[in-house]
This record gives sequence, C-alpha cells and structure tokens, in this order.
Amino acid sequence: MPNKAVLLDLENNMPTAKMLREIIEHYPTLYLFNCTGQFQYSLEDLTEFSGWVSSGQVVILEVPNASEKEYEYAVVVGQLLALLEPEMQIEIISAMPSCSLLLDLMRSADLACSFIQVQSTLERQRNKYSIPSLQTIQNKPYLQMVKKYCDALGEMTGKPNTIEKLKNSIVNILQVVPEKAQHLVGMLINLKIVKRFDDQVAYRKKVLKQWTSLDIDKPVLALPTETESAAQSSIKLEKIDQILEKLRVDSDQVLQEMDQQDSVGAVHQVLFKNFAKIDPVQIEVIHKLNNLKTDKPKDIYELRDLLEQMFPKSDIRLLLKELIEKGYIYWNGHEVVYSHEMYLN
Repeated sequence: MPNKAVLLDLENNMPTAKMLREIIEHYPTLYLFNCTGQFQYSLEDLTEFSGWVSSGQVVILEVPNASEKEYEYAVVVGQLLALLEPEMQIEIISAMPSCSLLLDLMRSADLACSFIQVQSTLERQRNKYSIPSLQTIQNKPYLQMVKKYCDALGEMTGKPNTIEKLKNSIVNILQVVPEKAQHLVGMLINLKIVKRFDDQVAYRKKVLKQWTSLDIDKPVLALPTETESAAQSSIKLEKIDQILEKLRVDSDQVLQEMDQQDSVGAVHQVLFKNFAKIDPVQIEVIHKLNNLKTDKPKDIYELRDLLEQMFPKSDIRLLLKELIEKGYIYWNGHEVVYSHEMYLN
C-alpha cells in the first residue's frame, strides 16, 4: 500500500459503505472527522464499520463544537501530528469550501497533503434528479408531452405498474401512436421519473412532484440583446459622468467660497461648516488619546478600561464601535492601531 492516508470530512459529505470499503482497500488508514458531530448509517453497515474501527483501519478524530472553523480545524491538525508517521502523505476529501483553511493549517504544520473538493450530499442529490429548465421544456415538444403526462400521473389513484400498461396509458392520455408512446416511456425512464425493474415500473415521487409543480405557461424572461446591453452600458456611463461632474462643481464651489474670504478663520469656517454634526464626546476622546503620545493603550481591553475611567457616563462599547467604523482606530486581532486621522484631529 502507498505511504498515504486519507482524511475524510463527513460534513455535508456522508459516504456510502461501498465508498469507504474502496478507500480502505487502497489506503492503510482512513481518518474521519465531522464538525457537526453527526454520523448516520444502517445497522448492517455499522457492523462492518465497527470492524474497521476495531482493526485501526478507520480512525475517528474528535472535533470540539466551536463557533470558529479555524479552531475546529486546528484541533484536527493537532491530532494528525500525533497520529501520523513521519513522511506520511495525507489526502483531504471534503465538500466544505472552508476546508481550504484546514489545508493551510496542515501545510503550515509541515504536513504533506493534497486536497480533493467534492460535491456535497445535497448537490449530488439535486444533480441526480435534476429536471430540464423551464425554457428547455417550452422549446421541446416531447418534453411538453412528458410534462402533460406527469400532470395526469399526479391525479391518478392507480398508476400503471408495467411497461406495457404505461405505454397504453400514454397512448390513451396523449392520443399518440404506439411508436411515440414507446419513445416517451424511454424518456420517462431517462428523466428518472420512472424506475424500471424488468417489466415492472415504479415512480420517483419527488421527481414526479417537481414536474407536476412546473408551470410551463409561465413566460421566461429573455436575456437582453447585444443592442440592449450596449444601451444599458451607455446609460450607466452617462450616470457616472453626471456624478463626476457634480463632484467637480461641488469642489469648485468650496474653493470659490474660500477665495471670497481672506482670513484663516474664514477658511476654517468653510472647511468645517459641518463640524457641529460630529459627536463632541468622540472629539474629546480623540484629543485625550492624542495627548497620551506613545503611552496610548495597545490592548483593546486596556483601551476600554481607560475610556470607562475617562467617560464613566458614556456607552463605551458604542464609542469604540464608532471609533473603529470612522477609521480612527483599527483592531488587527492582536493590538490597537491608531490611524493618522487621530493625529490630524
């Protein structure tokens, strides 16, 4: 067997016992984990599965329930570091888009790994029983006949249970010749509406319901033509030009107001005519923090405590939120960074 192991993410990707059996035949060890903590199998499959676990061919990794995926993946990597032999390569199989985080964590821990993105269980089910688009059905006469017959099937109490009865039913309901009816029987099977067992037939209720719920008389929105797209682009460009022109006029107006008044105080009056709209508490906070020079708190909790001492009557959480949103301070996850706007104010 190759010097490789498989790490299988079970979240939105529950494999069949057959798939697990095929993996175990080709790889010495299969590691399983599931961030949702769920595992469902039939009793017969579980009996075989328990044998794999007992022999060590399948190892189930523990995953804590955490709000951050990165933490859950970090715990998985920690267990792999303890379990994997040196130079062992691991192949990750997952349906989760967030699994790229796991890949980065494993590579940063110097684990040789590769990643295979698979479809989720829900996506596989949708693709398995997907039906043609509404526009395709409207454009294909045979698909319209399938839709018409599905509507009739939906109202039947006793559905045809053999191929011959199904063909006769199609002839009677759709008023078509037997050759066309035979072709429609094949379409019903290929479209996964009908299941065939030798001469017997059964019906997939979910697929049949999808067909009966379709409204093929509903108009389909046509995509814009090339001329219409060009016209829309032209309108957008015109709007952008109008916005740019307005910005230019507004800036010219400010400069004109400044030219009409000579004093520095008059210039300040023009520039800061909206200053009264700024929260005076925020301005006082900025000035007090600026006075601290290099002694400003780097820890977000220290900054919170300091502000609570300075402004005991204010809502400090809201104040911090507004300082961050307005760009005066920035929290990078490790320390508080004070922006140049803080010093300008």
